[in-house]
Amino acid sequence: MKTKDISELFGIAPSTLSDWSKEGNKKHTLAKLLKNMSMDDVKEILSKEPKSKSKPVMLLSTVNCSIGNKQKHFTLTGLKNLFYKKEPLNVYDKYALKTIKNEALEKELEDFTNYYRISPKRVETVLASL
Repeated sequence: MKTKDISELFGIAPSTLSDWSKEGNKKHTLAKLLKNMSMDDVKEILSKEPKSKSKPVMLLSTVNCSIGNKQKHFTLTGLKNLFYKKEPLNVYDKYALKTIKNEALEKELEDFTNYYRISPKRVETVLASL
């Protein structure tokens, strides 16, 4: 790509790119890479969707915000395990599930269950058991 293309596409000032292009600069390799890539390749890379989904932390945040004792906060795995517990639920487990049932947005729960592949029937059963 040309300096003008790099500047327009990435917002890197030509003077900055010139500095990066000097031997010994930490970003020398990056400048070299940008200059040697074709505009079509860059556009193709930028148009691709990310492969990995981000973790659904909103539900976790909703649950943990209502628990004052930080030592009792849930992790994503701990929250997921609530839907698979075989032993009786403790006070914090019940509180977390009630918080999910009463305060969580439908989208938060949907993102969480889709990410961890928890069946909607299981979620419905667990939440209904409270």
